[in-house]
Amino acid sequence: MSTNQKSHAHNAYVGSDAAPAAGGVKTEIVVLKFGGSVLRNQQDVRRAAAEVARHVARGTRVVAVVSALEGVTDSLLGQARAFGEYHDPHATALLLSTGELASAALLGLALTSAGITSQVLTPRQVGLRTTGQPLDSSATGLDAGLVRASLRTRACVVVPGFVGVDEHGATTLLGRGGSDLTAIFIAQQLGCRCRLVKDVAGLYERDPNQPGPEPARYLEVSWTHALSLGGGIVQPKAIAFARDHALTFEVGTHGRDDATVVGDALDGNLLERRETPAVVEV
Repeated sequence: MSTNQKSHAHNAYVGSDAAPAAGGVKTEIVVLKFGGSVLRNQQDVRRAAAEVARHVARGTRVVAVVSALEGVTDSLLGQARAFGEYHDPHATALLLSTGELASAALLGLALTSAGITSQVLTPRQVGLRTTGQPLDSSATGLDAGLVRASLRTRACVVVPGFVGVDEHGATTLLGRGGSDLTAIFIAQQLGCRCRLVKDVAGLYERDPNQPGPEPARYLEVSWTHALSLGGGIVQPKAIAFARDHALTFEVGTHGRDDATVVGDALDGNLLERRETPAVVEV
């Protein structure tokens, strides 16, 4: 990470608003978000657990935010449409939320199997409060103290993304791709780092999954430029929230520390340097 990137980072520690972690040593917190593109099956859930373990091995406590397994939300939405999903949006939200709840439970089981102490907390338990339309709400509140308290005795807290609870206690959703917003919002509330774990190693000058030469990856990019890139890698509402709250976040992939840093981009929108192959005349 460059000097400027470091200056943008947020560092929160277990016990930062109360007692320090065991032994009086402050422990850094990071939010890791795993979306459907990297949660396709049980093997991917184990891979996510291994990524959590990689950070825990460095002495970091982790809040893992998860989406539903790939395809599950679309399947549930198809079932809702058979009855008219907009007739009762709160019922639709409740149905769709089950995909994220299942993923969170599976990751909790995988972490236990891997010997990582963890606790699965529902959006209702962590007080992830929302306002707005039931299927496209905005996050407004979190019981950050409860999350920190859990992390004092555990290596990881797992939270379902995409899902919140309104002022009446009804289940709500944060819009399509809303697990990105869940992760960024929790990081903002805790004042800690946020890393979105994707199936690509960052944000690129164009969609890396499209035919053509491999595009260059951004090392740093502004919130505004990230919004203009499109491609569906990060939810636009989540980027806008980060911009409005001056929160830097990372977009990366499993097993790698490098990433695209999305923030105020003091050095401009920096592309990764790419070696030009030498041309040998014969």
